[in-house]
Amino acid sequence: MRGASVVPTQRNKVVGAVSAVAIAVALVDVVIAGAWDTAVVLGFALFTQLLLIVSLYAPRPTVSLRGDLYRWLDERASATGEPIERVTDRCVAAYRADLTAGTDDHGKSEK
Repeated sequence: MRGASVVPTQRNKVVGAVSAVAIAVALVDVVIAGAWDTAVVLGFALFTQLLLIVSLYAPRPTVSLRGDLYRWLDERASATGEPIERVTDRCVAAYRADLTAGTDDHGKSEK
């Protein structure tokens, strides 16, 4: 599916931050109004939103690559306008699919 990715983009981070600010403003408003039941719900929503934002900044596992492979990935990412992480994910997924062709999920032959 085109456009679906688990790679956190800057857009995901900005949308998360903007929504967290909106929740925080609403939370302050309901606390001032004394609507404590709504404040609890918004507090929980803000907490989960902040957890999501923190998870977007969590580092991905690192993999060492030869210099020529990294340059190719960088050139490919620049040419397609995609993040280098997405290009790398696709390359590894294609390589894995090729390696596991004709096997089940556990690497055993389907014969």
